Amino acid sequence: MQDLDLANATFTAAVGIKQRLGVEAVLPFNNVISRIRFLDANREPLDRPQGDIHHRNETLAGIGDPWLMLHRGWLAGRWSLAARAGVTLPLGRTEPNPFTLADLGLPHQHIQFGTGTWDPVAGVAGGRRWGETAFTLTGVARLIFGENGHGYRAGHRYYADASVSHRAGPWGGSLGLNLLREEAERWDGRVRTEEGNLGRTDLLVAAGLQRSLGGVGAFVTVKVPLVTHAEGAQVDYPLIFSFGFVH
Repeated sequence: MQDLDLANATFTAAVGIKQRLGVEAVLPFNNVISRIRFLDANREPLDRPQGDIHHRNETLAGIGDPWLMLHRGWLAGRWSLAARAGVTLPLGRTEPNPFTLADLGLPHQHIQFGTGTWDPVAGVAGGRRWGETAFTLTGVARLIFGENGHGYRAGHRYYADASVSHRAGPWGGSLGLNLLREEAERWDGRVRTEEGNLGRTDLLVAAGLQRSLGGVGAFVTVKVPLVTHAEGAQVDYPLIFSFGFVH
């Protein structure tokens, strides 16, 4: 049995170029703690302090692929509309083909911090306010069209969000639904069914609380999965907790 503790810190900076036009840079930092427990056929513990070629106790940390995007906004009656497009930079660490190493009986790693490719990203958003209440729709896609130097091609990734928020003085709250879809990864042009990411879809409910502190805003969000459809053996998680600050 394997337990994974996943933490992600994302740093975002945005600046306006002129009215309704701006640029944004996103830098993710990832930390993964893996803890493995080996059991025999009777589900009794096995002592393997060094793990095996597939799994081991370890901590992985490093940056992911940064995003660079151009933003454009419009007003359409009572609606605010926005679009963004850009590219990811292949700076996150990638790993050699784990299936080739496994066939040779060598230790290998399935966790990738990047794709190793320049990936186009595009998104749209729309929102409308009714006094202190707002409704927002957002969609983002990261498309992967090539494989990296290890023969790895990540799957396309999609994100959609629908949320309602309300402000009361310095406080604010939000409630929404998140839909995430990730296609299967490929190695040397093949989808490997033994292990790895074979594709998954997650629908989550998200609840958030915000607080204005002068020129800084603080927020806390909890996301709980409602429906998960995953191909093959993949990670199950009870919730996603996030917090941050906006200036």
